[in-house]
Amino acid sequence: MTSNLRTPDHRTPDHRTTRDTITTRRVLGAVAALATLPYVSMKIAWLVGNPVGVLDMRVVEGAGMAAMNAITLLLDACVVVLAVTLGSRVALRLPALPVLLPAWVATGLLVPIALVSLPMTLLLPRPDDPGLAAWVHPMVYGGFTVQGACLLAAFALYARDRWGARLATPAPAPDAVRPLLRAVVGGGVVTAVLAAGLRILGGVLTGEPIALVPAAVTAVLGLAGAAGVWQLAASRSGTALVTSAWVGSAVVFAEGLYATAITMGATELSAGAASPAAMLSHVVGLLSGFALAVAGLLAVSGSVAGAPRTAGAPLAGGTRSGDGSTPATGRAPVAGGTRLGGGHPATGRAPVAGGTRLGGGHPAAGDTPAREAPRA
Repeated sequence: MTSNLRTPDHRTPDHRTTRDTITTRRVLGAVAALATLPYVSMKIAWLVGNPVGVLDMRVVEGAGMAAMNAITLLLDACVVVLAVTLGSRVALRLPALPVLLPAWVATGLLVPIALVSLPMTLLLPRPDDPGLAAWVHPMVYGGFTVQGACLLAAFALYARDRWGARLATPAPAPDAVRPLLRAVVGGGVVTAVLAAGLRILGGVLTGEPIALVPAAVTAVLGLAGAAGVWQLAASRSGTALVTSAWVGSAVVFAEGLYATAITMGATELSAGAASPAAMLSHVVGLLSGFALAVAGLLAVSGSVAGAPRTAGAPLAGGTRSGDGSTPATGRAPVAGGTRLGGGHPATGRAPVAGGTRLGGGHPAAGDTPAREAPRA
């Protein structure tokens, strides 16, 4: 499935527009990388025994906390790698999965911080926190917010450069994956609704009204993600649907993964464990986010593979405008100027009788597109 995402959409804007996009992505990536420095510096200081900003040594003591600090330090290193990658032309030539997966997880981890954690920290300071100095949370959450904003913007430009408008105007999924798509969409939507209900219940059971804020935000994002995937699976189109599916599935997955890891780690961070309803919501959300991500990938697979759309009149030379059909390969069109499937020609194979091909789609492995993405 991810092989269908490998080849960029070569019908990109002109070279000047592409160059300007690369420059913007590089700037965004550089800002995101620089925004990791305060957090990385603090974590390194803790790991080497310098408790900067720590008021209660239990926050940094013990093998479990040392492991958690090392893991979070590694995650920020991954952010730097992702930021540098998104700011380069190399990203357009990489297989899709090594770019999509870390960008998706980063979205899920950073968006709730920008929407909830930082505003609540600035508007509702907690001077009674005995563990860390008052400046630690604003610094950390502020850095994460900058990282999230820059990475999301850089990724949006990267996706536009690689796949163009095809992700926002999805073609129907290939026939072979439609039964699987229906099953995964159904499971993802049901578990998303269940996770949202459990998340709200967990917030209510804390007895603290303020706890309902992050619970409600996560629940709303999860339901928005489920709605977006549902609409994409029904061949609806729109950037808003793709965005809601991406962000919603990422948030419920990442939150569930983080909460489960914290609980299993048995560290100071897991002291005063959440209610059973909240913990169950994290596990269900983890499963829901994964299912929604798979369903979303299946739903847009027809577009990124160059599957045909009913709209779009043929242009001169047998190409189509904006529908991902026959690409400008530089080859003479076959008899009749059409190919069944409307996709890239399979390499090295003769056309079938009548000058048509069955199952046109993504180029076969080894086929060189007519226009390469700009090299770094």
